[in-house]
Amino acid sequence: MQLEQMTSPDIDALRRDEVVCLLPLGSVEQHGPHLPLGTDSLLAHGLCLEVARRMSPAILVVPPPWIGFSPHHMRFAGSLTVRSETFIALVSDIVDSLVRHGFQHIILFNGHGGNSSLTSLSAIDLGQRYEGCARIAGVTYFHLAASAIDAIRRSETGGTGHACEVETALMQHLHPDLVKEDMRRTHYTNTGTPYLSTDLTRGSRVASYIDFAELSQTGVLGDPTLATPEHGARLFEVCASSLAEFVQDFLTWPTRSIAQS
Repeated sequence: MQLEQMTSPDIDALRRDEVVCLLPLGSVEQHGPHLPLGTDSLLAHGLCLEVARRMSPAILVVPPPWIGFSPHHMRFAGSLTVRSETFIALVSDIVDSLVRHGFQHIILFNGHGGNSSLTSLSAIDLGQRYEGCARIAGVTYFHLAASAIDAIRRSETGGTGHACEVETALMQHLHPDLVKEDMRRTHYTNTGTPYLSTDLTRGSRVASYIDFAELSQTGVLGDPTLATPEHGARLFEVCASSLAEFVQDFLTWPTRSIAQS
């Protein structure tokens, strides 16, 4: 159930009121010396494909637009970014296309921290726009599965940030051929305030711009030395299960309101 691999008649034959569209959102940005630039998009797409495999034919995976909002990585070679308004406009245009084709349940599935607030804003704005026609939700996988990840992570707070234990292990599981051997770059960052955190699952209490080059010379935040393919398989399972559980619930949401009468 990958949209780009299907024909127009294939899509036309779907019971579109019974299908959840998953739109993976990620980035093309530096991920230290050992992970590829497309890590966030590859992980978001891979999780969507796994849930589609488990729940076929209830899931349609939309091709990821790849590039996200990454101005904080632009001092590292190869990183690409779009403006916040460009990201929101692109997501909006994709969702508009899906709604015009009759799809009623759409999840913006994000794998990049820089997209998180824009994904939430897009889901709320689009949900209001299509109220009564479609239900839109926005989720970030490491927020959705935060408690499950925390239960099996090996690092202390700060060890899971960027090109870290979690992202490295997930990539070792999904795309081992893209992971380089130079994973000895451990970098625990002290932001100097309890209000800002670089930890994926524990997060900051406030929002503020921080350039990655000011936090880490290598682009690594956390401890990738704790990653193994076996650990990655466990992390992938809890992330995929968290998404599948949400999709099952999301399928029951009516297009206008989830309040019980």
